[in-house]
Amino acid sequence: MKLDNPVVPKGRDRCKDRPGYIPTLIGLGLVLAAGSASASFQTFSGGLSEEAAWRSAVGTFALESFESYPDGTAIQSLPALGIRFDELAGGGYPQAYVFGTTPYGPTHLGNFPNGINWVNQWNDIVVYPLPGATLTALAYWNGDGQADTLVARAYDSSDNLLGTIGAFHDTFAGFISSVPVAKIVFDGITGDGWNHLDGLQTSAVSGQGGAVPEPPTALMLLSGALALACYRCKYFRL
Repeated sequence: MKLDNPVVPKGRDRCKDRPGYIPTLIGLGLVLAAGSASASFQTFSGGLSEEAAWRSAVGTFALESFESYPDGTAIQSLPALGIRFDELAGGGYPQAYVFGTTPYGPTHLGNFPNGINWVNQWNDIVVYPLPGATLTALAYWNGDGQADTLVARAYDSSDNLLGTIGAFHDTFAGFISSVPVAKIVFDGITGDGWNHLDGLQTSAVSGQGGAVPEPPTALMLLSGALALACYRCKYFRL
C-alpha cells in the first residue's frame, strides 16, 4: 500500500541517512563566502577637493612632501609611510628633485638620480610595503611639467593587477583598495621620461596582514542554511 504521507519511525535519524547533507551545506557556504570577498578599488583624481575626498574616505594617512630632503638626496624608503623603493632599472634610487608647481612645495621625488640623461630615462618607480606593513591606499600629485599623465598601477601579492590611477600634470590621483597592495608601479613611459611626483600619501598599518574584511553576507547565508538543516534533523527525529 502506498502512503501519501509516509511517517519516519521514532528514533530514526533522517540526517544519518544522508551523511553528506550538512558537509554539502558547509561547502556551499564556503563557496559563497569566497565569492563575496571580491576586491574593490576606488579611485580619485582631480584637485584639492578630490584629495580631501580621498583623505575623508581613508581616515588615517601619512604624507611626505620631500621638503626636508636636500636636492639630489637618494631615497630608499619612507618609514612613516610604510613603504620602500626598488632600485631603478638604470641604477640608483629615486631622488629629491627641486622643481615646483604642486601644493607641497618645490621639492619632488624624481626617477633620475644620475641626472637628466639616458641612464634613468623612462625608468619606473616601484614601491613596496615595508615588512609587516599592510598598504591599502596611496595618493600623489604629478609635479612634472610635461602635459602628460603619470600612471600608477597597484598589484596584489600574486602580482594580479588590482587597479590603475593617473594624475595629469599638476593634479592629484589616489586609490583605496579592499585588498592589501603588494606593489605599486609608477609608469616611467610618461612625458619626456624624466618624471617626478610630490605630496606622496599612504594608508599603511603595521603589524597586520590579510585582506580587509568584507560584509559577512555569505556567513549569514551559511548560518541560515545550517539552522534549517538542524531544524529538519530535529523534525524528522520526533
